[in-house]
Amino acid sequence: MRSLLLSLLIVPSLLNAQTARTGPRLGVGLATISAGQFLEWNGLPKVGPLFGWSFEIPWAAQASFLIEPMYITKGSLVQNAQLRTWTSNRLGYLELPVLIKFSLQNDPGGIYLAGGAIGGLWMNGRYKVKQDGNVLTDQKYTVSGTSNRTQVSLAAGMGWDIGTSAFEVRIQQSVTPFSPVIRGQNLVVGLHYTYYLPAKKEKSKKEED
Repeated sequence: MRSLLLSLLIVPSLLNAQTARTGPRLGVGLATISAGQFLEWNGLPKVGPLFGWSFEIPWAAQASFLIEPMYITKGSLVQNAQLRTWTSNRLGYLELPVLIKFSLQNDPGGIYLAGGAIGGLWMNGRYKVKQDGNVLTDQKYTVSGTSNRTQVSLAAGMGWDIGTSAFEVRIQQSVTPFSPVIRGQNLVVGLHYTYYLPAKKEKSKKEED
């Protein structure tokens, strides 16, 4: 919790640097909860939205920092054919990804790779069980008073930057356990789209006159 709040306090100071581009980031995630193994898929994909804001801060000719506060849906969807049940587990997280973006060509844009770490805070969730279309269990998680709401994830992605827009496929997995007993990890494959707002053009001296 403290590390996430510290990161949120650092963001404004980083944004005081020359910011190349900024804009909304939207997408959809395909999530699962693994049994503890890295990149282990379990059950069916739990589809959920993700949205936030992207700040790209220049670092080098082909590299920059991506700081992207966002809300993302995680969880799992498991079918039991014998019991004819569907178990849905939705977990909503407020996250702060801090990644390095590296362009594969000399000029900015085109194909790029991205990777880094993500700090997350569990905000809400819902657990639902259906059998033959009938709801057996439907309950919201109570996060207030929960001692273990923070989560650290690692992320890697590949994208295509075309100037005003960027498309990216990003894989992220948590590396901190829910508890000493529950060893599952959140794994999300996200399809991201970012629209970069047009840069403000400086007024010419003639216009100022």
